[in-house]
Amino acid sequence: MDRVSGSGTRRDRGRGLPLSLVILRYFAYVLAAAVALALGTYLVFGILVGTGAVYPANYGDTALAETSARLAELPSDDAEAVDAAVPSSFRWALFARDGAYVAGDAPERARDDLKAAAFDGLAIAYGGLSTTRYEPVELADGSVCVLTYDYMPQFASKGLRDALPNPQNLLLGGFAVLAVLVLVSIAVRAARVLSRKMAPLADAARRIEERDLDFEVGTSGVREIDDVLGAMDEMRASLKRSLEAQWRSEQAQREQIAALAHDLKTPLTVVRGNVDLLLEGELSDEARPCAADAVEGARQMGTYLAALIDATLGDAAAFAPVERPLRPLLERLRAQAEALAACGGAQVAWSEGAGLPEALRMDEALVERAAMNVVANAVEHAPAGSTVEVRVRADEAAGAGGMLAVSVADAGPGFSPEALERACERFYQGDPARTARGHRGLGLHVAAQAVARHGGSVELANREGAEGRGARVTLRLPLG
Repeated sequence: MDRVSGSGTRRDRGRGLPLSLVILRYFAYVLAAAVALALGTYLVFGILVGTGAVYPANYGDTALAETSARLAELPSDDAEAVDAAVPSSFRWALFARDGAYVAGDAPERARDDLKAAAFDGLAIAYGGLSTTRYEPVELADGSVCVLTYDYMPQFASKGLRDALPNPQNLLLGGFAVLAVLVLVSIAVRAARVLSRKMAPLADAARRIEERDLDFEVGTSGVREIDDVLGAMDEMRASLKRSLEAQWRSEQAQREQIAALAHDLKTPLTVVRGNVDLLLEGELSDEARPCAADAVEGARQMGTYLAALIDATLGDAAAFAPVERPLRPLLERLRAQAEALAACGGAQVAWSEGAGLPEALRMDEALVERAAMNVVANAVEHAPAGSTVEVRVRADEAAGAGGMLAVSVADAGPGFSPEALERACERFYQGDPARTARGHRGLGLHVAAQAVARHGGSVELANREGAEGRGARVTLRLPLG
């Protein structure tokens, strides 16, 4: 019996936070993190501008006049002097009076626009996301230096300008990376918290599945989850009560069956005693075998009743096979099979192969019960006047140590395809008409269980051919 004790009382679970509030809290975390990152990015940018490490986006406009004046005073088209006079927020290109390109740090793809600014009056070029300004400055020797700049912050160091993206893109990229990391961290944190709050639900489901009902369903602190936990607690308590009621009902049934089985022992003892008296007296040659069969049947019934009493009380006798001689068992099985077949209007063809062992390690009562259940099943399906074949042989090729094979075949209709798969299942009947004849689908199941306890097996087959049609059941018991 699984553990089913416990109060089953549902506790008040309506005091936790709503799930919407729990989720909203993490949205608030995301919003706060985004605001903090934005403020941090702005602060870093402000510090860089304040220390002069970065020029602001409008630095080109503010420094244009001063830079142009410095360039105009240069005595010649000296590229190094020009580069030294131009701040990093500008790109420049130097053209001779005839329009030939001399030097500069502007990209090659922009030279046509720079030349147009120098000689054709181009001042502004509009791009998709930026506006580029051009300012031509005539030097002392008549050459023209064109300054170009975008409205974009830039590093004060030309080395950093050339090696890195502009500060704005760099800070935006850093903001994006940090935002993703923060978002992932908050998501992982939220998943862990929700998983922890769902843990009582998973634990309750697992323990109910294992039918361990002696526990208190925990709480999560989330109202909706606690509502589900409350329902599971009620289910646990209901299941506990149901299992307890079922256990009490089954216990009462077992005790009733045990009592009836015990009561049957008294009339059975009377029957056996009277038959023993008949055997001690004068009986005809025809009546004496019948009386002997009745004594043997009463002995078997006594054995089965004792096993039934133990099983129904939940204290089935331990399986304890011992080395027993095989010959007495085979003789009893043959006598019982012939008597059973005679009662059913059939006859038994008994055969034994060579090389049978002298003894077999077995629970003799279980083996006898298994074999007789199979014989009874065969007689039941055998047509009147037909023969039930019982063959006993040692099968050396069946496994390590070999097997004792007891094969019982009848001339009945045989097994259906479904019965070949399921006939050994408990209460399987196959043909519904069998129930009306008092059958409960236990014979082959009992035989299979008994053989399995010995480490053996049951084989079901239909026989076709010269030996006739019908069903064959083979019990295999290890010889070793």
